[in-house]
Amino acid sequence: MLTLLMVQLFSSPEEKVIFVQAPIQYNYGNNEPTMDEFIEDFGINIEEVNHAGTTIIPVKTAQNISDQYKEQKLNSVASSLDRFQIERQLLVTDYLIEEKVTRVDQLKSESLIELNSKISGLFKNYVLDQMQAPPHVYAFFTSSSPLKKIETALMEQARYHVPASITLAQAALETGYGKRVIGNNYFGVKDKTGKTTPITTTEYYTKEEFKRNKGIIVSSQKVKRNGKVLYKCVVKDSFAEYKSPWESFRAHSLFLNKQKRYAPLFTQGRDYASWADMIGSTKYGGVGYATSPLYGELLKKIIKRYHLDLLDY
Repeated sequence: MLTLLMVQLFSSPEEKVIFVQAPIQYNYGNNEPTMDEFIEDFGINIEEVNHAGTTIIPVKTAQNISDQYKEQKLNSVASSLDRFQIERQLLVTDYLIEEKVTRVDQLKSESLIELNSKISGLFKNYVLDQMQAPPHVYAFFTSSSPLKKIETALMEQARYHVPASITLAQAALETGYGKRVIGNNYFGVKDKTGKTTPITTTEYYTKEEFKRNKGIIVSSQKVKRNGKVLYKCVVKDSFAEYKSPWESFRAHSLFLNKQKRYAPLFTQGRDYASWADMIGSTKYGGVGYATSPLYGELLKKIIKRYHLDLLDY
């Protein structure tokens, strides 16, 4: 049994290693496979490249090249944001290679938890610590009590494919960076059973929605937003309650995954701007998570301000 790595080699030391596939196990007896055999046996799809400088080399040698590559990359960074991105990607690659998988959602749970913890630490050190974030905002993202939010958002991203930036921005927006958390509800999810005590919130309604929701409206004001006449209403509505903050984060992931109206969100990949634009009000072409015409823009501002998109991978 021979453990192998496929590495693209170059003619000069200045050029970089461009890709490293995860180690795999296959029995070729006493013969090393050709590149064509290697690709055919494992169904690897790669772009058209010049294979003249490509070879199969032992793991130990590949590891040495990888270490040199890491050192070279880290020594070339110009900013803390660049350093975070490079260290994050190198860290992820190490875990994938170690467990011989190609995606983070294939990692063992304990490995994924460990990886997310390290990424969270890097984000704090290289991103948040370098900013002039207000104390309550910094605490919201970095405090481990009552929940390690960045690590949790990264886990939900791996398991349910909701970008961590969107999860964190929504939690920040819906709770005012943790200042208004009722019933451990971080995402403003409504309670359709009506079993919880109604609380006051603001909604934006069309004329038809205004008539339909008269029973919960406390006060209203006609406003014009983005060329549309809406009713800005203070309402009393019931919101879901959870046993823990973690339960709220998991419920949010399931809420987006299981309801058909949110399916278009998952066609946007890691494009947080498209997610933010699409998740907003149906009045402006969104899927209707919120009624505010500003919802998507506010999410994007939070993500840009605190570089949360760097957590999407």
